[in-house]
Amino acid sequence: MRLICPHCMNAATVADDVAGKEATCPNCGKSFPTPSRYNAAVSEAASLPAPPPGLVPPTPPQVPTSHTPPAPPGFVPPAATALPDGFLPPGQATSALAPTGSTQSVGITISPKVVAWLPAVLLTAVFVLTFFPWVGSYAGDSAVYSQRPWGAMFGGSPGRNYKLEESGTILGGWLDKLRSDWKLLVPFFLLLLTGLVFAWAERGMGTLDPQKVPPLAKLWPWRNSIVAVCAAIALFFVSVQVLNGFGMERAIRRHISEQFAERREKAVASPAALAKLEYEEEQAYNAYNVERTWWLYLALACNTLAVGAVVVRVGLDKRGNKPPPKLLLHY
Repeated sequence: MRLICPHCMNAATVADDVAGKEATCPNCGKSFPTPSRYNAAVSEAASLPAPPPGLVPPTPPQVPTSHTPPAPPGFVPPAATALPDGFLPPGQATSALAPTGSTQSVGITISPKVVAWLPAVLLTAVFVLTFFPWVGSYAGDSAVYSQRPWGAMFGGSPGRNYKLEESGTILGGWLDKLRSDWKLLVPFFLLLLTGLVFAWAERGMGTLDPQKVPPLAKLWPWRNSIVAVCAAIALFFVSVQVLNGFGMERAIRRHISEQFAERREKAVASPAALAKLEYEEEQAYNAYNVERTWWLYLALACNTLAVGAVVVRVGLDKRGNKPPPKLLLHY
């Protein structure tokens, strides 16, 4: 055994058989006690009191065994890779979003590439639809008179079906009362064309550096905002025009109002007579079968969707490198 002498504090080697006895230090010659040898022994477990009758002792929990082999000495496990904000682990991407009780799901990914094309495509659709009639006076399924927004803007004569016009199915006499709608339609077309140009310029500038065009360089960072503002204000003007009525609609109402002007002066003193007169005027207007076409409603829908598409695109651009959002339907 190798021990430390308590007297000279030097290492001393003594025989194993002197363990637990006095040993003499070979360095200083003084004796000192040595520790006894350690012998491992298993002691009997202390007896536990018997459980009361009817009491079943609890079953000790089972410790799960791991079949993973031990790591070699010096091995440091790699740190878990931190996912960017907005990402979910692959196994939790769908389960974390599914409500309780759902068994299946159908999803649509909002692709930034598709959304980027929507403003240009939708505004182009609005522009094309301006060449179709937006309001007309119909005899059955055929239009006797029809008016396009371009004609309403300049106050020109509406489209006429002379054969049906001669049949007298729809009364005339109002064509000379047409007035231009330039106050609302001119700003509408200017804003629509401006937004359309910027929307397609943004899509077609992949091979051209905007910084090389000085007038465009200052406006280029604001291109999406310009498209959104132009589309939104254009939608406002055309909506006000729809509420105010197009030139053809107002001309027919003006024509009917002139026919009932004399009777209206006499009926002013009698509320009942005035109400009856207003009813007759409305029936006279309905006789013209004035209707707004689906082309108008489709143009309004495309214009509204164009505004929404620009807003969605700006939101997607702010997401940076996050994955595109997905609309999920669980059932």
